[in-house]
Parts: sequence; C-alpha cells; structure tokens
Amino acid sequence: MRDSSHLARVPRFGRSVVLILFVLVVAVGVRAPALGDDPPWIARGHYGMVASDSAEASAIGARVLEEGGNAFDAAVATSLALTVARPQSTGIGGGGFLVAWLADEKRAIALDFRESAPMAATAERYARLAEFAGDGPSPSVYGGAAVGVPGLVAGLGHVHDRYGSREWVDLVSPAVDLAMRGVLVDEHLHEAIEDALKEADKWPSLRKDYAGLFGRFAPDGVVPSLGARIRRDDLARALRIIAIRGGGAMREGPLADAILRAIDKSGGIMMSADLRDYVVKEREPVRISYHGCEIITMPPPSSGGVCAAITLRALEAVGDFKGDPQREMLARVEAMKHGFADRSRWLGDTDFAKAPVAFLLNQDYGARVSDALKQSRTMKPEAYGTTEIKGSVGGAAKDDGGTSHFCIIDRAGNVVSMTETINGGFGSFVVAEPYGIILNNELDDFLTVRGAPNMFGLRQSEANLIAPGKRPLSSMTPTIVLRDGRPILALGGSGGPRIISSTLHVLLNVINDGASLEDALRRIRPHHQWAPDVVYFDEHPPTAMADAFSAFGHELSDERRKGVVQAIQIMPNGELIGGSDPRKGGRPVGVER
Repeated sequence: MRDSSHLARVPRFGRSVVLILFVLVVAVGVRAPALGDDPPWIARGHYGMVASDSAEASAIGARVLEEGGNAFDAAVATSLALTVARPQSTGIGGGGFLVAWLADEKRAIALDFRESAPMAATAERYARLAEFAGDGPSPSVYGGAAVGVPGLVAGLGHVHDRYGSREWVDLVSPAVDLAMRGVLVDEHLHEAIEDALKEADKWPSLRKDYAGLFGRFAPDGVVPSLGARIRRDDLARALRIIAIRGGGAMREGPLADAILRAIDKSGGIMMSADLRDYVVKEREPVRISYHGCEIITMPPPSSGGVCAAITLRALEAVGDFKGDPQREMLARVEAMKHGFADRSRWLGDTDFAKAPVAFLLNQDYGARVSDALKQSRTMKPEAYGTTEIKGSVGGAAKDDGGTSHFCIIDRAGNVVSMTETINGGFGSFVVAEPYGIILNNELDDFLTVRGAPNMFGLRQSEANLIAPGKRPLSSMTPTIVLRDGRPILALGGSGGPRIISSTLHVLLNVINDGASLEDALRRIRPHHQWAPDVVYFDEHPPTAMADAFSAFGHELSDERRKGVVQAIQIMPNGELIGGSDPRKGGRPVGVER
C-alpha cells in the first residue's frame, strides 16, 4: 500500500506563498495557453497534457506529470484539486467513473466508484418522503435523504494503489495548499452561488436548514465578487486526514463520523456499515467500432456509453450527410432520441437489473435504428428505441452544476478520462462539519417515485428503481478513441444528460468532419433526451438550423441548456492538443519537458 502513514511527511499548509511559488515553478516546465493563434482554452504539449475545467487543477496535475508521475498520479492530484476549485461541481462527498488506456499493456479499464444507495433505502420510503414533502423541496434533491454513499476517495485510492507511481501524500498536498489559499470565485462559481440563493428564495427553509453551505459561499446572502477567494481551512483539514489515511479515509474515522452526523441531522438514513463496506468496481468497458476507430467508454450504471453506442451505430449505418449540414444535425438528434428512449426503458445498475446491453450494442440493432433516421419528419415519442426485448426488466417510462470532467495523457501514452460528480449544484446542500465536505444528492438519479422524472427531467424505468446497495443510473460518458490500436482522442463532459449529447457532438465533429479540437468544441450542440419531447440548444441556433428543425416537426425550447466538454487530441506527429470547453472557463496545461 502506498497510502502514507508518516505524519511527519505532511507539510505545514496555509501560506499563500506556497501556491504562488508552485505556479511559478510549473510555468518553467509547462505551457498553459498555447502560443500562436490558439485561444487560452487550447494548449499544446509533447510530454503530457491535463485538460480540466479549472486552470489551477490542470496546473497541479501537469506539475505531477512534469515531475515524473504518470497519468494516474496526475488524476489523483487533479481530482483532489477540483474538490477545492469546483465545490459546486464535484468533491470528496461524491463519486464518479474512470476509463483509462494502459499503454504498456495495450489494455483499457473502466472503474466504477459511483455513489450507492444506503442499505436502508427503499422505494417505499422515498414514496412516503415525497408525499410528506408535498410542494416543498424534494427529499431526493435536498437533505440527508438525497445523499448516496460517497465513492470518490475510495476510487482515487484504488487508482493510486493499482496504477500509481508516486507517494500518496505528495499527490494530496497541492490540494491542501489550494484550499488554504482559497477557491477562486470565477463566473461559473459565481453563477452557481446565485442559483443556490434563488433556490433558497423559492424555499426559505433551505437557507436555515443548510446554513453551513450558505454561510461559506454567500455570507449574509451576498455572492462574493468575481476574483475573490474563499478560504477553505475546513476542507484543508479533511484533505490532511486523507493524506494520512489514504483511500480508506471515508470508510471509518473522523471523516466518516462527520458524514454520518450530517446525514442524520438532515433526515438521512446512512449507517457506518454503508461507508465501511463500499467497494470500487472494475467493469468491462463498452467497446464499439465506428468509422475505422474503436470507441471505448463506460458501461452501466453509466448510461452514457450505451446511449453513445446506439447513436454512433445508427449514424454509421445511415451514412454521411456531407453537403447538407442541417440534415446531418437532424440525424444526430434523431439517433440520440433512440438512445435516450432505450436509456429510459431498459438501463440501470446491471448488478441488480437485467439490462439488455448486448442487444442494444449490436450492429443489427444499429441498422434498424438507422432506418428510422431516413424519415422525412420526426416521430411520436413511442416510436423511438425498442420495446421488443423479451425477458428484460423495464417499463414505460435543470442545468447541472454538479459534475466535472478531466482528461490526462502522460509521456508513456497512458490516458485517463474521468468524470466525477456531486450531481446537482452544491449537491444535497448538506455539509459534513467541521470538514466542509459537501455531500452529493445522487439518489435523485434513481427512479425514487414511480412515474416522476428526476431533477433533469429524465424518465426512468423499474431497472433504475432505488434499492439498498444499488448504484443510480448516470449520464457520465468518459471516452477514449483509438485508431489502429493507438489513442487519438480522449474526452467527456459535464451537464447532466447533456453530457451524452455534448460528448457525442465533439467526437463526431473530430472523427466525421476532421474538425480541429478548437472548432469541434466551439460548434453548437443541439440536445434531445426523448422526454420531454423538445430540442434544446446551448446557444441561439442559426436561422437555417432553427428553420430546418421546425420544418422537421421539432419543438424548439427558448431555454439555453449547455454541456461542457474537456478533451485531448493526439496528433499523428505526437503533438498533444488539450481543450477545456470555454463554456465553463477551464484551462488545459501541456507539459513540454
């Protein structure tokens, strides 16, 4: 085990000069914004790359690579830095998925450290909670009953123990320094705090019940100014404990005790055995061929890989629409509707529910779906996906701020694509004191009340009905693309169900159209998740596109719903191009020595 127990090795933290010097040293060996005509959210390098939605987290991960660490070491350091830098999106109170390519072994892995339902969680209990809440805040969104068993720290410990090369404490220390310096209030965090205050205006009880959250990020009900820093001494204490106790720090001990107290105080049902018995799972990745490439992505309980595979199979079978960009975009959206329909009907945690993954990934099924793409008009919702799978469990079946994605490539060619989450913006609003751990509201990703959609408007089947120990269905889509057995692209996103559509759009822009990564990230991304039967755009669509969608029979929403993609492209000459979606303000950092 590399989890250090040498307390003497943990440095004294809290001096802002430490991080200032750290950033200066990083600048010697890494390139943040690229030179030339690249925008600041594109970077280039030859010996490694980190692309995350935080410039500070990317710099921390890149420093690990520059000092000789591998992609897995950098993933641990980047993830823990994101806990500090993106408190609205991710953190040690959440979980996630990782897809990676092991260069020496020429092998892909998929790790599941998704949150799980406590052993006392039942559908009957959540039906009663929803009835009791009435028109008030949903108990599967806010409060202790919304919290799933966190898996992130256990997942990072697993990554480090199996695949890492550096000392654990050295990977945790930069996040402690960052916490003591303080989280930077950028536009995305500023907007997330404003959104939380709007929720509190809607339900005044939230401000009182979750005073710990509002007191930290909006003291006296005022959003900190842009550019301000919010010191996180409390979170630094938690990270110091993690530095000492390693990946098991959340299973038992002071952090576990604090989590259980916070959940109990806010109406939850988690017990010590839930934390102690949590298991990180290695799963078989979803792998499909597409236009001469191999797509490697996440299997259930993520739905992202299966939805993406259904979409890609159908698009490949129907052929290209070069010369007719509007028709091509319509075909993408129609194919996605089939994927989301099958998601809603069939998918869930395959350790609990029989999900027909093999059928849905089959090329013959993709060809059947492609026939539907040749229609001259969009169809009724019931015509999408399949209802013809025998023996499977299924039934008829808000902007996300709580997810973060990053990609890493090291000099040896190892690739990590990792998505992590606390689900909604600031998760459940529950904070485990005195450590400042913001706890997830992942249980809303289950079907908790039959017939009711979740906070993202997704309708789900009995396959995703909440049950003790089960893991909720997710839209996270960490993905790696190979050509001729070598990685050429790593990507993934944040944004609730828009993770799937946004990741697909960027992948298709690169693979189908040969677009540069910069162009692929800039382009517009229409989204349709089958239910509700509406097309959303992340920005105002061009008139020709809007007219084409309307003429095809689609209802267009005036709301702008965005997903955020991080990606790294490996060029034939070995150059690495990192892209951090400008929609969230991240920055990639490339290693040049």
